[in-house]
Amino acid sequence: LLNMINDILDLSKIEAGKLELRMELFPLETTIDGITSIVKVLAGKKSIALDYKIDPALEEIEADPKHFKQILYNLLSNAVKFTAEGGNIALKVDHEPGGGLSIAVSDTGIGMRAGDLDKALEPFGQIESVFEGKYAGTGLGLTLVKTLAEMHDASFSLESEFGKGTIATIIFPAERVDTIH
Repeated sequence: LLNMINDILDLSKIEAGKLELRMELFPLETTIDGITSIVKVLAGKKSIALDYKIDPALEEIEADPKHFKQILYNLLSNAVKFTAEGGNIALKVDHEPGGGLSIAVSDTGIGMRAGDLDKALEPFGQIESVFEGKYAGTGLGLTLVKTLAEMHDASFSLESEFGKGTIATIIFPAERVDTIH
């Protein structure tokens, strides 16, 4: 419930032009470890395996730490929500050509039809006809992820196949990434 309220408040601030990012360099691996440890508890309740791999050369990212964590948490908790018991979720953090950073969350969840991808990115865009109200939420998580990614000069994309799962990818530009040289 608290996460839903925070999503609504942040989206309201964004729409009013009042959300300001506080950019700073922070360690990528320890930040991701913290978020994944929280989400692993949720995944464990459904016997979902959550594996992640971080390129060891990626040291720090320049972003707003609070909103970076929110992006990651929203992507991972969505994957848990829409993945059946015993499924799998993978988080991969890697270099992009040109020095950027990609964060990809893939799951073996219910997936979406091609025509539902745009709706899933709209505020309150739940795909009720497919899910029949089975999954609680505000329908703001992916909208907020997309908007926060764009505020960080990052791109956000979704690939999905109905009945097979979804891959959500965020690509941060090279100027936001500090690597071990």
